[in-house]
Amino acid sequence: MASDPAQLMQRTRQLHREPISNRLRRWTGYVQRYRRLQRNLRHQHAVLPNSRARAADPANRTHFLINFPGSPSSIAGLVAWLPVLDRLSREAPVAILVGDVSAYRAVQAATRLPCYFGRIATEAEYVAQQMETKVMVYINQSKLNLREGGFHDMFHVFLGAPGSERTKWLSNRMRLYDYVLAPDEESKAWLGSRLMGFDAEARVRVVGRSPEPDGAIEQLEAHFGGDVASGGVDVEACVAELLRIRNRRDDVVRARENELAEQGIVLVKGGQV
Repeated sequence: MASDPAQLMQRTRQLHREPISNRLRRWTGYVQRYRRLQRNLRHQHAVLPNSRARAADPANRTHFLINFPGSPSSIAGLVAWLPVLDRLSREAPVAILVGDVSAYRAVQAATRLPCYFGRIATEAEYVAQQMETKVMVYINQSKLNLREGGFHDMFHVFLGAPGSERTKWLSNRMRLYDYVLAPDEESKAWLGSRLMGFDAEARVRVVGRSPEPDGAIEQLEAHFGGDVASGGVDVEACVAELLRIRNRRDDVVRARENELAEQGIVLVKGGQV
């Protein structure tokens, strides 16, 4: 059905009134996303087959899969959590799922943790299911988190960055996750008071504290991109909570399988009957 001519005229006038800088910024974003897509399509053959083969290898299983669908420009957010992830890897298998070819190479250069590639949903789910992931961990607010949030047989946990980074993740999207690890009590209080019907006591675990406001070193590290430990996150507390969440997931899966077994139902890998 054709639009009303008056509405078209009004829309045209609105577009013309939009500042040129806004239009330029929007179109620049379109061009950047298009170029990123083309780059991934051209070069994913260099990483995808190897990633799939390693994911299918029974020797490669993970308890924690870190979801990082971002571009190389956002790798600082992942690097900030490496002290926690490296410490966690001493207690349980940890791997990183990357959704961009350039970011994949950058992540491999930044850490010795095993990296896997999954640009589209089927590739990402293949890695998660083949590796029998127990906990999917998120560190940013990518829209693609909604995609991975649908993967079953695992718990979904968000790691909330401290300091000024809190404004980037404190939002209604925290409902997506089974658990949120908050850097301080203030973040937990925010979630409990702002999200209607959200049980912050059950779903938010505090794993740090706000640094002293007069801590000059901490302020400089926060400004120039220090790791989360410098922002007040307790690495040992964070690792302990993640391990408890994994154990809780195992208890839930075990109870479900026992209940289904009593009904004569057996689940194969991937949760299928």
